Amino acid sequence: MTTREQLRHGFKDMGVRSFSSAKNFAVVGAIFAGTECCIEGFRAKNDLTNGIAAGCITGGVLGARAGPQAAAVGCVGFAAFSAAIDYYMRMPSE
Repeated sequence: MTTREQLRHGFKDMGVRSFSSAKNFAVVGAIFAGTECCIEGFRAKNDLTNGIAAGCITGGVLGARAGPQAAAVGCVGFAAFSAAIDYYMRMPSE
C-alpha cells in the first residue's frame, strides 16, 4: 500500500469514527437538554436542581442497558458533573 493510499484510508477511518462520536455526543446532549427543559417547565424555576435532576436522569437512561448498578452509577456521575458545571457557570463574574 502506498503512502497516499495509507493516508486516504487513515483519514477515511478517522472521519467515520468522528461521525460516530458526534452522533453519540448529540444523543447525550439531546437527552440532557430535553430533560432539563421539561424539568424547568414543570418546576417553573431556573436553578441548580434542574441540572442535577436532568444529569441523574440522563446518566440513568444511558446506563440502563448495562443494568441497575450501571444506571445508578451513571445517575450519580452525570448529576455530579452537571452540578459542578452549573455551579461554575452560575458563579458571579468579577
